[in-house]
Amino acid sequence: MSTMTAEAPAAVAKSAAALPLWRRAMAFGTGFGIAIGERNLEAAIVRARPSGATLVATKTIQDFRNRPAAEWGAELQKFVTAAGETRLAATVLLPRTEVIVRGVSLPGVADKDAANAIALQIDTLHPWGDVEIAWGWSRAGNGALKDETIIGLARKDVVGSYETLFEEAGIPIAAVTFSPAVIHAALRIWSEPPGSVLCFDTDESNPDKGQHTEIYGESGSRAVFSAEFFVPLERAIALSRAELRMSPDHLARPLLEVLPATPGTAAPGSAVAYAAAIAGAAPRVADFANLLTPERRAAHDRMQYLLPVSLGILVALALVALLVIFPAVEQKRYREDLDREARQLQPAVLRAQALEKKINEDRNRILLLDEIKRRPQADLEVLNELSRLLPPQVWTSAIEIYPDSVVLSGEADQAAPLLKVLDASALFQNSEFALSVTRNAQAEQFRLKTTRRGRAGRTTP
Repeated sequence: MSTMTAEAPAAVAKSAAALPLWRRAMAFGTGFGIAIGERNLEAAIVRARPSGATLVATKTIQDFRNRPAAEWGAELQKFVTAAGETRLAATVLLPRTEVIVRGVSLPGVADKDAANAIALQIDTLHPWGDVEIAWGWSRAGNGALKDETIIGLARKDVVGSYETLFEEAGIPIAAVTFSPAVIHAALRIWSEPPGSVLCFDTDESNPDKGQHTEIYGESGSRAVFSAEFFVPLERAIALSRAELRMSPDHLARPLLEVLPATPGTAAPGSAVAYAAAIAGAAPRVADFANLLTPERRAAHDRMQYLLPVSLGILVALALVALLVIFPAVEQKRYREDLDREARQLQPAVLRAQALEKKINEDRNRILLLDEIKRRPQADLEVLNELSRLLPPQVWTSAIEIYPDSVVLSGEADQAAPLLKVLDASALFQNSEFALSVTRNAQAEQFRLKTTRRGRAGRTTP
């Protein structure tokens, strides 16, 4: 078993928003990922917790195709035991050359009907004619591409041969899948899916084929893009950017840098095996395509998680009681105490309000009397002069006397002559209508303003 010495891979993206705690709390388990290569098997064990993924150990099985399955199977079983696990079902990745990955849009098709919709067109998605096909699917889109679905197809005899091989090796299989499916799932366990991502994984394990590069990407125009290239890395990245409609300077990162990890753990040897282990560690959160039918899938022994899950539930209940129930009870009690005190003080408050109202009324009366007492003799002269000047047929509804002017409102048979009548007085000048004269059936209604002689320039209160 290899030990962990390298620096941990970075998080998906610093800008990616973390999922709610209740969603991340479901990411709990241990995953055993195995990537089948041209010559070697790459294995990784990952523990998933709400805080993130922790790499436990990695292992490389050299030249497994030319060795007895029982021999390298014993190595893998020893590897699992050394990692502190008694029984783990593996998430197995088929070689990228043995699986076809398709993206299909299923607009308006519910998840429960998606399998039937795919089955109707499955023969058009592969070039193998009448050969029996094993296939699996998972939703891949979000936002404008929410109807996109990722489908993996492989020849059933190929999948069956690997099942038989791992059965001979004594390794139970929970899933047979492919790299784009587990990468897509791993990026969404602890954080919101990235808006766009472009990453690559190079493999130089087979000198006969030379270096080949697997590219994975997501963008606003492609829900999932995956391809394997046998060209130089820069050329492969440029072709992928074009397929994803990304700008030529869009950053492409190694796959290990975009996969989630808990800081302080080591970087695995195989990025795709690590991604498979992450997806397999959180089956209740990670949704990825599985080419095995449900009845042929092995499962982990969940008894080892009974105690921590029970403790987690108890802690959650205690937190709910501490943060929700107790404050609510205390707040209700506080409101009841306030209501009781308010009822006791209500008679005194009503008496105080009545006294305050009477005091205000008395104060207003005093102010009115003081104002009448201070009214100058000149204002009384104004009233006398108006009584002398205005003809008997003029009726005034309001006379407003200010320090520099007088405003009259009322009715008269003819309102216009009143201006000359007032200007002829020794007390008034510059008389004018403040509003347009209106006429009803019997008289004209007016509002006029005249200036008091000798008081121009004084401020009207």
